[in-house]
Amino acid sequence: MKKSKIIAAVVCALALCVALVGCAGGGTEGGNNDANFQGDWMLSGGTNDGQELDADSIKAMEDMGLYVYVQLNEGGSAVISLFGTNMEGTWTAKDASTVTLEFEGDQFDATLENGELVMSVEGNSLRFAKGAIPPEATEVQRDENQQAEPEA
Repeated sequence: MKKSKIIAAVVCALALCVALVGCAGGGTEGGNNDANFQGDWMLSGGTNDGQELDADSIKAMEDMGLYVYVQLNEGGSAVISLFGTNMEGTWTAKDASTVTLEFEGDQFDATLENGELVMSVEGNSLRFAKGAIPPEATEVQRDENQQAEPEA
């Protein structure tokens, strides 16, 4: 009799644990997950064809004025900037650790991993850390073939 009471207590405890974990892990209502993603994200690392993109490589690119960043703005608008070329898009938080991004008709998911936003496509990945975008990264970059727009 004592053994069956112990088993019953263990089963009840396990059921309670499963119920609590199920309640804690789900998404939140009303877009509260947006705060996990909203803000400016600077390139912090990645891999391309098996080659690691490390902090020294990123620093060298930035020293040459080549920046990569993502802005996830309030209201769901987004900008990804690749070496001075900006693409506008949208973003939607799927849950507390996954965001869906759309740029130029292409959709993909990014995940939060150890405080970084990780975008993976076809075996390659880019990692972004939340941080301020340097003013020089947002300056319009032109080469000698581009004409400046005349002021109105």
